[in-house]
Amino acid sequence: MIPRNAKLKSKEIRVPGDKSLSHRSVLFAALSKGKSKVTGFLEAEDPLNTMSAFTKLGLNAKKIAPGEYEFESPGKDKLISPNVDLDFGNAGTGIRLSAGLICGLSGVNAVLTGDDSLKKRPMGRIIKPLTSMGASIVGLGEKETAPLKIEGKKLASFRYESPIASAQIKSCLMLAAIASETELEYSENILSRDHTENMFRFLGNKIEYLSPLHFKISPPYFLNGGEFKVPGDISSAAFFLVLGVLAKEGTLLIQNIGLNPARTGILTALKLMGAKIEIENQRIECGEPVGDLRTYPSTLKKANIPEELIPSIIDEIPILSVAGLFSEGGFEIRHAEELRAKESDRIHTMVSNFRALGIDVEEFPDGYALDGTSKKSNEVWNTLSSGKKVPILSFMDHRIAMSFLILKALSGFALEIDETSWIETSFPGFETLLKDCLYE
Repeated sequence: MIPRNAKLKSKEIRVPGDKSLSHRSVLFAALSKGKSKVTGFLEAEDPLNTMSAFTKLGLNAKKIAPGEYEFESPGKDKLISPNVDLDFGNAGTGIRLSAGLICGLSGVNAVLTGDDSLKKRPMGRIIKPLTSMGASIVGLGEKETAPLKIEGKKLASFRYESPIASAQIKSCLMLAAIASETELEYSENILSRDHTENMFRFLGNKIEYLSPLHFKISPPYFLNGGEFKVPGDISSAAFFLVLGVLAKEGTLLIQNIGLNPARTGILTALKLMGAKIEIENQRIECGEPVGDLRTYPSTLKKANIPEELIPSIIDEIPILSVAGLFSEGGFEIRHAEELRAKESDRIHTMVSNFRALGIDVEEFPDGYALDGTSKKSNEVWNTLSSGKKVPILSFMDHRIAMSFLILKALSGFALEIDETSWIETSFPGFETLLKDCLYE
């Protein structure tokens, strides 16, 4: 196991607003006729790019205060074709959900694009079902990748059995049906995040559940604007949860965190590994459970991460893997092939960086495994503790950069991360907050 060297100041902290809910607040505000208000909005590149895209379709956005916005929309039937390409930067959620919504807007034509990283990410998973609904959507890049050319039209009622548990696919099709005032019946094999369903219900709509994994939505849809309170993002909190449980001393209270059951897999996984984390001040806001998370220094061990937990921890696997380096018996993650379709191929990214550290890692198509207790591992830790500099590649991926910054803080290793600007896509101020938590 890696020796633990970090000492924390016992303090209360907050992390930026939930990225998933920030994206969705813009999308539902655009669909809803009249005014909507959002507080706690994540002012990071990804959701700001989504906001910018929809202002080009006719949504008016006014900043009132940090994280607080007023939106006014003419309603979904009066949104217009943009006169420029819509640039979503690095936001996979933004482009996939927006593609569904725009496909269902009759007469609205648009080209959706992004940065070089986004243009490599798979879009066939939404193109195929949208096309089956009657949508006109084409991936102009290689292998059905962005840019996406869309000609909005009235879509047909549709029933879809998703081959993977993906909130992005589910939300994309829901937004297409809502925009087009048509019916959608949807099923999946493992429950994915339900933020879109919660926001949809919050606005006064009903969902007919045929089973916990099978539902139907039917028009007419009620879209009259609302006031959305966005809690802190548990995916962002995950970095400080790992920091807190693996520090030598000190506790952290991470305030106002969204605790949607489909997102709290990171708490379950860390507790399976032996982490002591308490939930305080639990409450419900805008249909989403919210609370504060308190961490305590803990001794971690290798644990089996069950397959059914993977969809709820998919974004947290990089930082969970860092925790695995400090765990007795090592770490293994399987059934996580979806990691290869993120901002980077996160299986390859984590494996290659661990190997750069000198760690023995076995790579699988759906994950990887490492043994942190071998004689060679102990030799590696001793070498790294002596101050050997190790280059770490972020692969243009914010969660990879943050994960290895946490490893650097916990271990004291001389890691040299090639680029950290990607962190701005989800967690502005991350490095400053991390420094503020540590004793020098």
